[in-house]
Amino acid sequence: MNSLRDIIRLFGMERHHLAGWYAPHYADGEAWGPPRLSSMYVLLAGDEPVPLHKLEGIEVWHYYLGAPAEMIVTNGSRMHEVSLLGCDLSAGQRPQLAVPAHFWHACRSLGDWTLFGCTLSPGYSPHSPFVLNASD
Repeated sequence: MNSLRDIIRLFGMERHHLAGWYAPHYADGEAWGPPRLSSMYVLLAGDEPVPLHKLEGIEVWHYYLGAPAEMIVTNGSRMHEVSLLGCDLSAGQRPQLAVPAHFWHACRSLGDWTLFGCTLSPGYSPHSPFVLNASD
């Protein structure tokens, strides 16, 4: 089995400003502005969760390897869902989860590490607006 360091090295990952590690996979181009669509690999260690935040676009998370992960998605009032991302379908885990634009979400690995893919529209840019303060 691969270790956290093996995966970081294999994908040439860098630290993400929220948590964990990431490596860009695809972007449809930034010649005239931010990409309309992008995808990246995301690696979370079990002791480093992604904090509650929201984005202006939709995100689709794809489970790949490692421990399952817990994803919390809420609109801040009436809707609050906790989902498990993973490959054990009989245990209620699912390999993919979509997070609507402007919804609060957080994620944590339930083991040593979890490797995801994340597809975003509009695409990711290091300058993409995101909100960390739940009072916004």
